[in-house]
Amino acid sequence: MRRQVRIIGLLAFVLVLFSFGLTYIVHADEQNRLDIQVDAGLNGKVKQQQGYPVTLKVTNNKADFTGDLVVTLPVDNKVIPIDIAADTTKTITFSVPAMRDNGMLRQGPNQNVQRFHLYKGSWENGEEVTIDTSLEWSPAHISREKLVIGVLSDRPDSLNYIKLASFHGENPEVIHLQADDLPEDAAGLDVLDLLVINDYSVATLPDTIQAAIKDWTGEGGTLVTGSEPGMQQQFGELADLLPLTVKGKKTVQTIQGFNKLYQKPLQADNLELFTGTVNEKADVLYKEGSTPLVAEKSFGKGVVTQLTFDLGLPVLADWKGSQPLWETIGSDSGSMNPQMRPPNLRMNDQLANMSKTFPTLADFKVSTLSLLFVAYLLLILPVLYMVLKKADKREWAWIVIPVIAVISSVGLYTVGAKDRGGHVKTNTVSVISVDEKGIGSGDGAVSMLSKGAGTYTLSMDSKLDPVSATNRHNPRPSFSDLPFVEAKGNKTAIHYRDVEFWSPRSAAIDYPVKQYGHFQSDLTRGDDNISGQITNKFEHDMQDIYLISGRNYHKVGDLAAGKSKKIRFSVKNKDFYQRPTEGVAQQIFGQRGSMAQSSDKALQSELLSNTIRSNMKHNVNTPVLIGFTDEVLYPITVNGDETVQNNHHLFTQPATIQLPDKERGSFSTRMKLPNVSVLDGQMIHNGTKQGHPFIDAEAGSYLLTYELPASIRNHSFQLNKIDVSISNRRGSASYSLYNAKKDTYEKIDQNQASFDQRVHKKYLKDNDVVIRVSSSGDGPIDVPTVRVEGVINP
Repeated sequence: MRRQVRIIGLLAFVLVLFSFGLTYIVHADEQNRLDIQVDAGLNGKVKQQQGYPVTLKVTNNKADFTGDLVVTLPVDNKVIPIDIAADTTKTITFSVPAMRDNGMLRQGPNQNVQRFHLYKGSWENGEEVTIDTSLEWSPAHISREKLVIGVLSDRPDSLNYIKLASFHGENPEVIHLQADDLPEDAAGLDVLDLLVINDYSVATLPDTIQAAIKDWTGEGGTLVTGSEPGMQQQFGELADLLPLTVKGKKTVQTIQGFNKLYQKPLQADNLELFTGTVNEKADVLYKEGSTPLVAEKSFGKGVVTQLTFDLGLPVLADWKGSQPLWETIGSDSGSMNPQMRPPNLRMNDQLANMSKTFPTLADFKVSTLSLLFVAYLLLILPVLYMVLKKADKREWAWIVIPVIAVISSVGLYTVGAKDRGGHVKTNTVSVISVDEKGIGSGDGAVSMLSKGAGTYTLSMDSKLDPVSATNRHNPRPSFSDLPFVEAKGNKTAIHYRDVEFWSPRSAAIDYPVKQYGHFQSDLTRGDDNISGQITNKFEHDMQDIYLISGRNYHKVGDLAAGKSKKIRFSVKNKDFYQRPTEGVAQQIFGQRGSMAQSSDKALQSELLSNTIRSNMKHNVNTPVLIGFTDEVLYPITVNGDETVQNNHHLFTQPATIQLPDKERGSFSTRMKLPNVSVLDGQMIHNGTKQGHPFIDAEAGSYLLTYELPASIRNHSFQLNKIDVSISNRRGSASYSLYNAKKDTYEKIDQNQASFDQRVHKKYLKDNDVVIRVSSSGDGPIDVPTVRVEGVINP
């Protein structure tokens, strides 16, 4: 018996050892199933609140693997399918979108957030396998106030002189790029404010990267290039963006055309200037005689600037005029006035909040409930009492009153809960800006309203690049709380889990750069009237079309697709030359959020107001045509089914108002809202963005640049008089007018000042009137009104 016990004990010991050994082997096999290396940013650099690329180098040292890699971002979990053979390495790239919470991706000293999860099979029902939990990315962060310039050149050192330029007292961050650094989607290029391409064949880049650069430009980027022979061929898919088609060249020894920027000319031996045809939609900013030096062309919300010489010429590094030249080129980029920018980089957060208000819920007013309650009391008390008394059936009240109460309750619930019936409802709010050819892009948000608790999948075209709009009340949600974003083919799905019943979920979307349609207009100003015809060249019927300028507006009305309407209205004592201000939204639709107006009008007011403040080009001084449509731009499905879509799409387009040839003569216009830039100090609030004539700033100096309207700039004109009106000179503020001829500032001593001597040559700089305001104390500073008078040359 004792021998049997020993044998059994020995066998048990062997089994325990074997089991421990077996467990160790399995653990070793599954430890760090894939080796992943992470590289984030452009050359390891990212910009705060801007999008940037991430590259994953995945190595499989074991058996073939198929599954999903889930990367946790601040607002969602990005699903990346992985199919990798044994003993191979694969490179995967994606972009982190621009968002306020990008800083959350940086690990703190006491944080241990697992950002990568690996699943064998699908993330939904597959098995999670072991992965290195310390995986993270920690790129160098550049402050959002600093201008970032990307350089793409086969001779990058020849452009190092750009680093010496000063933008508001700070040198730019210059990143030299290689082809391998460039992402395949536009969001990855958001690190950059300017992209400089010189002496480089863009056509050799993959088509996806060329498309990304084009989309980035159309979405608000600034593309700068020099010139050389064969530009059209070398620029590949970007060739149609160029302001100048190079056809020849000329040799010069000196360039005088930049004298407005720097008085000493550019001296060079046999400098080659490339000549050709300027695109009809391009503007020539500087020229040498009749030869363009700098041409600029808008593309969507961005701009392409082409200089007609090699940007890498050694003489440019020694010429002191290079710095003001680059400062002028960079002045239109998004980061130039960081103090003036809205707190959110994009409009998507605001649009997401707007899209969460569903019409049927918003229209059920308290007054309606009050009337129903009063009617209920009248029915129950006097009416029912009198009827039953007359019929001598008052005892029926014990039955009739409960029946009426049940019927009323069921009726009220049916009305209030009708959103839970039928298809799931979605609400889309968008702003799309197009040029006069109809090319544009935009921002938007989609919200769905759940019919019951559970999981919902919101699916749409991948071109919209949807990103979940998370609940801001939970600033650091866990992995399981975030929705999963998954791209399949040409569709992208956002999976929301554990959705409460009758609850909204939202996604921010970016409308791609493409042809959307446009308003074809032929508007002419004369005899204090504007007249002409507007045609709807969009594919959609448009409602509430307005021509807006400053705080002035004219209602055009509704126009079906392809239809035209003639307009004529008086503009006596009104300026219809300038860009709109935020206050025009209230002028048209009333106060934002007013309970007295319908939800549609409130939404239109808020949508237009936010668009003018955050999404319009503030360096383009022209009137704007706007129009709304409620038609479907892109189909949306929830759980694979079509939805009941409610849409509010706002389209904006610059408008040109011509001066008739036969009536060319004198003109007079007031300019109230300049572009404000910082010389030294700090901007606290720029009231001009909301249409208010003041800024709130710390002690320092600030430039107020009043741009002549495009309707005047596009003609040959002579400026004869400038009137400066300061309505409230506060505290220690002092004002001076820039004299471009002497490169000095002339002090403005009076609140009402006039200048009428050689005005055109002395006080006009690149079609701008510039005033410097300086203050030794903190607080509000009044922004003057500038009135100009002159004549249009025949």
